[in-house]
Amino acid sequence: MKKIVLGTTFTALVLIGGFYHQQTKHVTSYVEIPYIKAVYSKPVTYDPAQMNDGASLIFSELVYEGLLRFTETYGIQAGIAKSWETSKDGKTLTFILKNNAKFHNGDKITAFDVVASLSRMVAPESKVFKYYDMILGASDYHSGISKSVSGIKASNDHTVTIELKNPFPPILYVLAGGTAKVLPAKLLRTKDFFKNPIGSGPFSVAKIDKIDIELRRFENYHGKKPHIKSMILRAVDQTTAMQEAKEGKMHDLSSWPLSGLEDVFKEGQDFSTVVADTWIIGFNTRIAPLNDIKVRKALKQSIDSEKFRKTFYPSAAQANGYVPTGFPGYIKNESPIQQEEIPKHSPITITIPEGLDKTNEIATFFETTLKKKGWKIKTEVLSWPEMMKRYEDKTLQTFLVSMIVDYPDTEFLLNNFASSNPDNYSGIKDKLIDSLLTSARGLQDRVKRFDVYKKLANRIETLALSANLFHSKPHYWIHKCVKGFKPNLLAVAYIDYRKVSFDNSCLEEASK
Repeated sequence: MKKIVLGTTFTALVLIGGFYHQQTKHVTSYVEIPYIKAVYSKPVTYDPAQMNDGASLIFSELVYEGLLRFTETYGIQAGIAKSWETSKDGKTLTFILKNNAKFHNGDKITAFDVVASLSRMVAPESKVFKYYDMILGASDYHSGISKSVSGIKASNDHTVTIELKNPFPPILYVLAGGTAKVLPAKLLRTKDFFKNPIGSGPFSVAKIDKIDIELRRFENYHGKKPHIKSMILRAVDQTTAMQEAKEGKMHDLSSWPLSGLEDVFKEGQDFSTVVADTWIIGFNTRIAPLNDIKVRKALKQSIDSEKFRKTFYPSAAQANGYVPTGFPGYIKNESPIQQEEIPKHSPITITIPEGLDKTNEIATFFETTLKKKGWKIKTEVLSWPEMMKRYEDKTLQTFLVSMIVDYPDTEFLLNNFASSNPDNYSGIKDKLIDSLLTSARGLQDRVKRFDVYKKLANRIETLALSANLFHSKPHYWIHKCVKGFKPNLLAVAYIDYRKVSFDNSCLEEASK
């Protein structure tokens, strides 16, 4: 699951209901000006095997390509694989690669590149192992027992097979996601590969500097080429991004879930959609006093989630639990909870990410409201890279983040609390959670699996591992001369920028 400030039909129907609206104009493709998209931070990493944040995923989806891709509505479509099939027992997947799929340096993609790239996902140093541990031999390779992954094989230059320990239908979601990218095997061994990375996605890297990442359309892309010839990812804070948008210097503010009431929407397009995320104040049980469940429960009850939502994100949906709207385990109506007496406790620090439109006001909200209730609370504001580093080091005590569902299945959301998961922000080690997760993975019957998810979601709420603030229903600001932008129900990272284009007549009019 990716942390971000402010990514077949298996469970694909659970989030139907997203909506968007746009202005339509005549389109002229392949204009020369760069498409400028604001991002809240530079990517923390350019290595898919290390990606654990939204900014990195945005880069990954533009520059890299995997066997599969997501559609806007959780469907699966071809990436570098032209076809794929699953064995009758559900344990073996076979992929046939496209003959015209090439890397940005012109090299043809082979099955051996796929094997090398996917093996990195389960290597000892991988930060995304939890998504791939169902592959046969993954655990032995991850622990160093084996020198190769027995379940990932190349039959020939264009055929790859992936064998699983047990049937696991959501594996297709994993292979369509932002980390399952195929990179050139022979170049991966070079020391500085990720300083100027080469992929096979719709855009190649032209230049990386302190603020901008300049991307260029890959003319030999195996699929439908992007309409826009170049694209810039510009790392700025939300206030600066909105100001530049007003001045006509920005085309895309989709990295922030705006309310639609901001001044910038007086001119431009407003796309509103459902997003599978939950904004939380996460509790780290490794650090006192949050190792005491009484403290966690009292703090969770003391945080006025509804007042926070109405104050800062009024268009968002109320969060009654950790699981987003529409997913199995989602809590529609939270049971009334008797207010716990605030126990004696040592000071607690809430970390707020820098770059939000009202970062300081948000920090003041939590500090003021909780102090009034008797809590020894202080807040700190950190840059996103610094906050992510401390998140990974597990040194944040409590922290404001948006937990975005990586894949459209509750398994990947609740697995975040597994005892063995290195990305378990809470540090909780609970036998019931672990046993329920194991049980869910072994069930092919969806109804039975969903029942297990409900039990898991309730257990997580009982342990008070987060204060759940809201589920986003963001408004994305897009320049009035942009055509083809479509929100993705999963996450901003999966927006298909191959379809985006400019209306030249609109641009000409706007420049007058």
